[in-house]
Amino acid sequence: MNDVNGVNKELGNRLRDIVNRVDHSGSISVKNLAQQFDVSVETMRRDLRALEEKGLLRRQHGSALSLAGDDVGLAFGQRADEQATEKNAIAQKAVSMIRAGDTIMLDASSSSWYLAKALPDMKLTVITNSMRVAFELVSRSRIKTLTVGGEYSEKYGAFLGPLATAQVSHFGAEILFFSCTGFQEESGAWESNEANAAIKQAMLRCAGRSVLLCDSSKVGKSGLIRLCRTDDLDRVISE
Repeated sequence: MNDVNGVNKELGNRLRDIVNRVDHSGSISVKNLAQQFDVSVETMRRDLRALEEKGLLRRQHGSALSLAGDDVGLAFGQRADEQATEKNAIAQKAVSMIRAGDTIMLDASSSSWYLAKALPDMKLTVITNSMRVAFELVSRSRIKTLTVGGEYSEKYGAFLGPLATAQVSHFGAEILFFSCTGFQEESGAWESNEANAAIKQAMLRCAGRSVLLCDSSKVGKSGLIRLCRTDDLDRVISE
């Protein structure tokens, strides 16, 4: 975490709370922050400029980004428990897009895991870099599950890195279902770290259609790396 204690005398309670909120979220829009702290957007911009000058966060594309570490993405276990009702609703909508005989890609997001749990045992090929998705599908005999290898990340329950990204490029799929750190209609889908962004971008290049699974907690946020523009998406599914 950022060392906020060293500047407590200079920062008011709101500024310290802003840093804590940004560190927890990874990234969050200026508008969203202004609403949460009940201040004007201009006041929030001024606060964020002061915090950026002190090296406590970074501003980018109308959002504030955490500097708590190189990898600010939340662990899979934490993400899996958040917005569960919303992710279940999104999964049911996504299942309706899938037909017997399809080949689909699922990223290592918790939203894709909820989709995997909702899949019926039907003739289907699923390509994924997620160990959690693979484990979820192992008992469904009619679903062929193909996983990519690479460096395993316990934090994300997924295979990441150059080897995994290279292997993805050898596959093709009708539909990619994936999620993100944040989504802004004007700028697109964003990710918080390079490892997850690289493999999702490779999946986007290999799929005929791309479907973003995006619960409302991600709307209005950005991130460190843009995955794609809104025009690159065929569909956005939210609750």
